[in-house]
Amino acid sequence: MPATRTRRGSSRRPGTRHRLAVVLLAVGAAARGDVIVTTLEGAGPVRGISLAADEKSVSVQTAAGTSVQIAAAQVVEIVTAPPPVSPPLASHPFEVEMDDGSRLRGALLAPADTDAGEKVRLKSPVLFESGGSLDIPLDVVLAVRRADGAKMPGASRLVRMPGEDAAYRLSGARVEGTLRAFTNAGVEIDRGDLGTDDIAYKDLAAVFLDNARKSLPDELRVVARLADGSAVVLTRGFRVAAGQLNGQTPCGIAVRIPTSRVAALSFVGGSFVHVSDLTPTETKREPFFPLPEGPAAEATLDFLCPVRFDRSPDDNVITLGGQQFFKGLGVRPRTELTFDLGGRFRTFEALCGIDDEVLGPGYGRGAGTGSVVFSVKVDGRAAYESPPVEGGRDPVSVRVPVEGAKTLTLAVSLVPPEKTPKGSPDTPELDNAVWARPLLIR
Repeated sequence: MPATRTRRGSSRRPGTRHRLAVVLLAVGAAARGDVIVTTLEGAGPVRGISLAADEKSVSVQTAAGTSVQIAAAQVVEIVTAPPPVSPPLASHPFEVEMDDGSRLRGALLAPADTDAGEKVRLKSPVLFESGGSLDIPLDVVLAVRRADGAKMPGASRLVRMPGEDAAYRLSGARVEGTLRAFTNAGVEIDRGDLGTDDIAYKDLAAVFLDNARKSLPDELRVVARLADGSAVVLTRGFRVAAGQLNGQTPCGIAVRIPTSRVAALSFVGGSFVHVSDLTPTETKREPFFPLPEGPAAEATLDFLCPVRFDRSPDDNVITLGGQQFFKGLGVRPRTELTFDLGGRFRTFEALCGIDDEVLGPGYGRGAGTGSVVFSVKVDGRAAYESPPVEGGRDPVSVRVPVEGAKTLTLAVSLVPPEKTPKGSPDTPELDNAVWARPLLIR
C-alpha cells in the first residue's frame, strides 16, 4: 500500500509620500563586497565594513568606526554587488517549492529513515557548507521542478490540477496518481489499478503535490535569496551576525547559511506590502487568439496571457535595464489584476518596463523590443497611464496615492497604432511587461 499524507484544504496566497533611497554598504573588511540596501526613505549613501540585522534593525559599521542604524520595517531589500558565486550543484538539480513560499535547490534523495513516503531529502552545497542534506516533509511541498530550465518542456504544459498529484516527464507526458516516494534514483507514482510508475530523475521535469499554500501572518519576515537561486522564507527571530544568517522557516526548518552564499535579503511585512504577495480578487485576461475548448483552455490562456508572481512572463528572474528584481508581477498586454486594499495603505509605487528577456539572442519570436502602456486604477477610477514603454530602456517609475482606497487595478495594454514608437517593429509576443518591486506603503 502507498504511504499516505495529511491533505490540507485549498487556500490562496494572502495578504505622506515615501522616497526610495539606496544605501551602499560593505559586508566584510576582507571581501569589501558592497551590498545595496533599498529603504522606503533615508539619507544618502553610506559605506560600511560590516552588517548586522534582525527583525528590529539593520546596523551598519562604517570604515570611520561609526554605526548607522536603519529600522528593519523601512528596509525593502539588501542586495550584494557583485552577487556571490554559486558552488556547483550536484547532478540532476531540482527546486523544491514549499507552502510558505520557500524554494530550495539541490539534488533529490531518499530519506534515511523508514518514512520514505512522508519526506524528500535535499542535498545542497549552498544551503549546507559540508554538502549536507535536509529532510523536508511532503505535506509542506507544493512542487518539485527541474532547476536547469533549458531541458524543461514548455512551461504552459506543466499544469497543477487540484485534487491529485501529478508528475511530468521531460517529454511532456503527464503521469497522474499519488506520489508514493522519492528514492535515490527517481520518483514512484501510485496509479491505482494501473500499478506504480517509476520516473528516473534524468527523465523527470516536475512533480506537483496536492497541498495548499500556507497563509502567513502579516508580520515582518525576510526572504533570503541564495547564490544558487534558492529562496528561503524566515520568520521573526532571524539574525545576521558574524558572517552567518540564522533563522527558521514558517514550517519549522532551522537554517544556518554563510552570508557569503546570500545574494539578497528581501524584507516583507514591515511598513509596506509587496503586491506580488497578494492574491488578485479579480483577473481579466483577453488572449490574442481563440482558446480551444475543454481542459486545454486554461493552459492555453496561461501561455498566451501569463500572470507570474515574482517572475517574468517567461518565468525568469525579472530584469529591467540589466538590474534584477526579486519581487514583481510579469504579464502580457490585455491583462488586468485587481487587489483588495481595504483602506490600509497610503501609496502605491513600482518600476515598470519590458523585461530584458526579449533582448536576448535567439529569442525567436520576432524582431523588436516590445512596447506597452501601463495604467493604474484606484477604486475603479483612472489614476495613472504611462506613455508607450519600450524594451531596452530604463524602467518608468510610478507613484500613485491610494489612501483610503478599497481596490487597486494594475493593467497593461497594447500601444495604439498611432502612438507606436517609430522604428520599433513589434509583435504582442514581445510585450513581456513587468511591474517590478510593486509596493503598497502603509
